[in-house]
Parts: sequence; C-alpha cells; structure tokens
Amino acid sequence: MDVLAHCRVYPISNFYHAVPQSLTLPSCIGSHCVSFVHLIEHNFKFTPFKRQIWNQCIECSVNDGSSILVIDIISEWKKIIQENSQGVHYMNSTSICNMEGLQNFLMQLQASPLEALQRCLIKDRLDKQISGIIIDNLSYLAHDLSSYSALIKILKQLRRTFGCWILTIGYGLEYYDGVENSTSTPNRTGALTKLPASYINEMDVIILRETADRGRTV
Repeated sequence: MDVLAHCRVYPISNFYHAVPQSLTLPSCIGSHCVSFVHLIEHNFKFTPFKRQIWNQCIECSVNDGSSILVIDIISEWKKIIQENSQGVHYMNSTSICNMEGLQNFLMQLQASPLEALQRCLIKDRLDKQISGIIIDNLSYLAHDLSSYSALIKILKQLRRTFGCWILTIGYGLEYYDGVENSTSTPNRTGALTKLPASYINEMDVIILRETADRGRTV
C-alpha cells in the first residue's frame, strides 16, 4: 500500500496517440488530402456534389476500417445514412441545435467517447477509431468570435485525440440576405460566408459548391 501511495497516475493520452487520418476529396476538385475542410453550401438539400464528398468520406472510412461521426444539426442526413449506415455514428438531437450544446457534446466526446456515442441515433461499433467528424450546418448557430474560437480549439483537440479529419458545412452569404435580399448588406471584405474569418482561416481547404454537381476550392 505504501508503494501505491507514492504512484502517480497519468492519462493514457500521454503515451498513446491515434494514427492521424486524412480525407481525400473528389478528383473533380483536386484530390486534396485534408485534415480540416469547410464546405460552403447554398441550401440544405443533399445535392449530387455533396453526395460525391459523402461517398469519399465513406470510402476513406471503409478502407481504414474506422467510423465517421455525423452531427446533423439540419436534420437532413438520416435518410442518406440509412442507405448505408455501416461505419457511421449519427447524432441528431435538439441538444446540439445551439453552439453551447454542440460544444458540450464535442467536449463529452473528448472526455468520455463511449458515453457521447451512446447518445447517437445510429451507432457503429464502439471499438473502432473515429476517422472523421462531419458537422452540418454551422450557419444555424451563433456567429460570435468567441464561440468559434472555442469550437476550433475543441475540434483541434479531437483531431489530436482521435486522429480524425473534420468536415464542417455552412451557407454562403445569400443565406443571410433574406427574401429578395431584404436584409442584405454590402460585402466589402470579399468573404464568401458570415462564419468568422478566424475560423475559416484554420481550414486546410475551403470548398464552394457552384452548381448541383460541381464545386471548386477557394
């Protein structure tokens, strides 16, 4: 007992680090291998281009024998995932429909991954590595700088812990302009989204969807 009293306990993360994963984007936009990527969309519909990216996510996961976590704030992914739910954890709940709730879930995932994944509506095996996290759609949440500073910090920590790539999705400026541009304001910055530049600048790649089946990096 005297020996145990003088022992120190260290987090396992001090000695073990997950193998870093990357997402290979569709060849039509350059086949980039990325860790952090943001997709600028124009509506909530699951377009052919969005499906191309999703298919790449699934392919990377299957090849690695890992899981993807989809955090569905807009409630549009369930039917897509049910087509092939193998390898996917699906989280859709009112508890993540605000920035604080999303951050709390991600922090729980960091601290107690099994408890967090048990909250998912669709679950994959819990003994597999989480290779990727998709969050759709950040434009429904708060846009203050402090919230996004905290969010990117949490996402980077998840990357360090699980080795996962991160794909976030948000809308372009037209989403905020109201009916017939009734609430539009002049855009003098050249920004493509109202998400804070401090958040966007942390991405490896920004993808802008241009048509239903085509997009480009910006």
